[in-house]
Amino acid sequence: MKKESNISDTIRLLREASGFSQKQMAEKLSITQQAYSNLEKKPERINLGRMRKIAEILQVNSITLFGKEDSFILQNINQSAISAENQMNIFPSQAEHLIYHKLITSLKEEISFLRELQLKKISNN
Repeated sequence: MKKESNISDTIRLLREASGFSQKQMAEKLSITQQAYSNLEKKPERINLGRMRKIAEILQVNSITLFGKEDSFILQNINQSAISAENQMNIFPSQAEHLIYHKLITSLKEEISFLRELQLKKISNN
């Protein structure tokens, strides 16, 4: 079973890695905690301005909040409108390092789990 990372997971993990509660994020966005919780649950309702503000608060590039395919598409679109220099993130923030570390750890755990399942299946045959 493939575990996919989505915008909700990415925002939540970045928020947690940055040490912010939902209430703190809501205050920074000038909305209620409940409204912020709803944004985290249903990111498709977040407008681009608010998405940029969330990325700014979390100290990451806006593209980081999207999945791989979305990031690739957005980078290509943005590079035609804005210089590539603005799109490059040579020095990832500490929050980005933490989220990447958590995602890598999660993937390693998933690989170990799948290997164990495969070994059990082989031994049962």
